[in-house]
Amino acid sequence: MPKHMTRRKALAAGTSAVGIIAAAGCSPHEQTAISEESSPPPFLTPWSPPENVERDLTPGNTPVRLASWSSTTTLDYKKDVSPTELVKRIRDAGYTSGNAYTGMNAPRNPWLECPDSEISELKAAMEKYDVTFFDMHSVGNNLHPDTSTREKSLKYIAECCEAAERVGCPMVTSHAGNTSPVSAISPHKDNWTWDSWKLAVKGTRQILKDTAGMNVELGIEAVNMTCMNNPRAHARFIEDVGDPRCKVLLDPINMISLRNYFRTTELINECFDLLGENILAAHAKDTLILDKMLAYITELAAGKGELDYEQYLVRLSKLNTPRTLLIEHIPDEQYAEAKKFIEDTAAKVGVAIYS
Repeated sequence: MPKHMTRRKALAAGTSAVGIIAAAGCSPHEQTAISEESSPPPFLTPWSPPENVERDLTPGNTPVRLASWSSTTTLDYKKDVSPTELVKRIRDAGYTSGNAYTGMNAPRNPWLECPDSEISELKAAMEKYDVTFFDMHSVGNNLHPDTSTREKSLKYIAECCEAAERVGCPMVTSHAGNTSPVSAISPHKDNWTWDSWKLAVKGTRQILKDTAGMNVELGIEAVNMTCMNNPRAHARFIEDVGDPRCKVLLDPINMISLRNYFRTTELINECFDLLGENILAAHAKDTLILDKMLAYITELAAGKGELDYEQYLVRLSKLNTPRTLLIEHIPDEQYAEAKKFIEDTAAKVGVAIYS
């Protein structure tokens, strides 16, 4: 290299980066100038939203029902509370829908054990107060590593379908499953394998086969630590199960990771574009990345995080029939504020809340 070659001449001559830096006496940071690329490199693109993300906030004509998973506004069967009082509590709190929940380690679903007279009373009260029983939420684990536990889960979810049919509830919510022996929501290295996917499909087919002839549909809910953690997985799962009763309980927060934390408008639109009328109901909460060195993503009340609730409510209002949006996973004292946030947001974009 000539003694007085400039950096520009070195570049023109194809001199190596090491030689350039040594000859020019500059640091790697000084040498590595930002190139004039027309688009950012691929390692950046998943994280920040692109400019001018399309938001069509034209509301639809379908009202959205609200429900709450507080301790006093569910339709969990209670021997010390009449079915009429259960329904009335929901309406008195300003909601028009409710759900019930049991876990597979609990005794047999209590709505299967209550007398026929109470079922009749429940249905009469729901008609009187115009409250719907929209979901029988069931948390099993159809991918548990223990075969007997998997079989127990399949039986439990089928029994929940039977209970839902008895009370006139159109949907049972469940999950694809988790290979972790710890819990149905724990991370495990095998959750995203093709074998696990096929086993989840097989289990869901079995539930639907065992409950064939029922009107109840099975809404699969996303869980971020499992294979069902994005809208494309939902769409493929419905296709692979191949049963028209396999549907979706939409929870976009259960699909949040760093890649889409700031891109929830796109996430919501992808969910509705891919899943549409297969969405039977939806959950309402929010998410927050804590200010720590590592990524801690936690749940919190609707309106306290990054989820685009304007787009969410508008897309719900464009479905053909009213869907229930269930506020969940917050302390009882926070439900009123979360409800008001959703109502205020709906009013802002012109979405009707069923009343």
